[in-house]
Amino acid sequence: MEIRAASRSSVKIEMERLERRLDKLIDLHFSHRPKPPPAARRASSFFDLDFSDLKGKGAADLWRGVVDARAQDGVVDIRAEEQRITPWEEDKDVTACPLCKTNFHPLTNRKHHCRTCGRVICSLPPKPNVRPQTCSILFVADPSTHRVEEVPETIDYGVRKRTTSTNQKGKDEDKFLKGVRICRDCRKVLMKRQYIEETQRVPLFARLYEALISLEEEIEASLPAFQELLLEYEKAEANTIDPEATANRKRLIESFAEYDALAKRIGSLPTPGGKGSSQDRLQSAIVSRASMFLHKNMIPLRSLKPPKRAATPDPAQLKEGLPDPDSQVAMNLQPLLEQEAMVEGFIQEAQKLRKFEDVKTLKANLNEIRQEIAAMSVN
Repeated sequence: MEIRAASRSSVKIEMERLERRLDKLIDLHFSHRPKPPPAARRASSFFDLDFSDLKGKGAADLWRGVVDARAQDGVVDIRAEEQRITPWEEDKDVTACPLCKTNFHPLTNRKHHCRTCGRVICSLPPKPNVRPQTCSILFVADPSTHRVEEVPETIDYGVRKRTTSTNQKGKDEDKFLKGVRICRDCRKVLMKRQYIEETQRVPLFARLYEALISLEEEIEASLPAFQELLLEYEKAEANTIDPEATANRKRLIESFAEYDALAKRIGSLPTPGGKGSSQDRLQSAIVSRASMFLHKNMIPLRSLKPPKRAATPDPAQLKEGLPDPDSQVAMNLQPLLEQEAMVEGFIQEAQKLRKFEDVKTLKANLNEIRQEIAAMSVN
């Protein structure tokens, strides 16, 4: 057990070290910090050579001098910073890729360093029975969000892959040039980072749908209690409205209004693929399901009968008895007015779909709501 615990601890320490290196690499390559401008040089650095030393130099020395002179200061600094972050393995001591065991070659299989662990690896594509997956990948990161993305290889055995779009080709080449190479073993650290970022970046559609489902569960949990209170009220044949039943009914009406607003907002969200795309069909299905849920649960939601009055007042008294907009009666009427508007909308939808049975039921429910509104206004 102690050996197993020590092994797990060492693996955890190594993973944390690789994660820190990955963060530093992303900050080095993809941060917003301005880079110093390169030193001004002639178009050709051949004239920077000292001609007095030409006799003592061979062809290799001359070429190395030209290459070193043409190297930009920024490139040298980037490589030096990479090696400060991760100590690189000496490539002269490595003759084959440690992952796929393929021998290196200056032309067909070049050596590359993993920027997180420092090993020398190859960049050959997958091959059956040799490499089930590529030994190394390139990744880029968004400068503002640091969201990482793997870069597809644009060159395969020295032949550039064909692309259908010119713009896409340019984007892939740009990412390929800016990409940072890591081995497939260190890719697990990258995937872990991608997973954490994806879980933290929840889209608006998912948040709204989660809120819709949560509200639906609350409504379904509240309906049975309201129905029981309503049955007890009808059995008792009371002339006074139970305050608890009234409060429950008010909360349900407010929840239905909020549920309808959430469903309509989901239906109005823009879809990346346009009309007819999979996202558009999904949103339409959610709106249809929400409409069915409202029809199913709002139509049986019967209004509480108001207490009986000894006499019906005349129109003059009715006009004088209109509630003040700031009064408690007006506040109690607001949910009923919202329910009235919702049911009117359901009637219009049912008429368009020629669902006449639903229209009949909805109109009866609408009349009941209007009677209750009139009774509360009188009270």
